[in-house]
Amino acid sequence: MTRSLHFFPSGERGVVLLEVLVALLITAFGILGYVGLQARTAVANLEAYQRSQALILVNDMAQRINVNRANAASYVTNGVGATDPGDCTTKTAGVSRDLCEWTTSLRGAGEKKGTTLVGAMLNARGCISPIDNLTSGRPRYQVSIAWQGMRASGAPAIACGKDTFSSEELRRAVAVVVQVADLSPVAP
Repeated sequence: MTRSLHFFPSGERGVVLLEVLVALLITAFGILGYVGLQARTAVANLEAYQRSQALILVNDMAQRINVNRANAASYVTNGVGATDPGDCTTKTAGVSRDLCEWTTSLRGAGEKKGTTLVGAMLNARGCISPIDNLTSGRPRYQVSIAWQGMRASGAPAIACGKDTFSSEELRRAVAVVVQVADLSPVAP
C-alpha cells in the first residue's frame, strides 16, 4: 500500500505562490514610493541650499552698501550676474569692485568643479533698487536676488529677474531692505 503525501488539499494548490506574488507586488510599490520620496527630498535639499546661498549673498551686498554708504546710490543696478564681469582685482576698491565681486559670487565663484562655477544658485540675477517711500528722510534700497528653482511654485512678488526665466513659477527670489544711516554728528 503506497501513500502519497499531500501538504495541501487539492483546492489549495497555488495559493502560497499567489500570496508570495502579492507580497512581492506590495514590496515593489513600497520601494517605488521610497525612491520617489528620496527624489523629492533631494530636490527640496537643493532648493534649501540655493535659498541659503541667496540669503548669504544678499546680506553680503547689504553690508557692502552699509560700509560704503556715502556712495549707496551708485550701487543701484538691475540684473547683474548674467555676464562674466572679468577680473575684479583690476578694479579699484569701491562700488565697481563690490559689484564685480558680487557678480562673480552670483555666478558661483565660491566653488568650482574643474573650470565650471557651481557654488551658487541656478541662473542667479542680482538687483539693487531704490525704495521711494522715505519715512525717515534717509535713503533706502532693496537688495534682491532671483534664481531659477527646480519645481514650479507661485511666482514671487519681488520684481528682480522677472521674465528672465523659462517660467515665472520657477523663479525664486529673496530681498533685504538697506536703510542708509546718517552718521553725521548731531548739533548740541
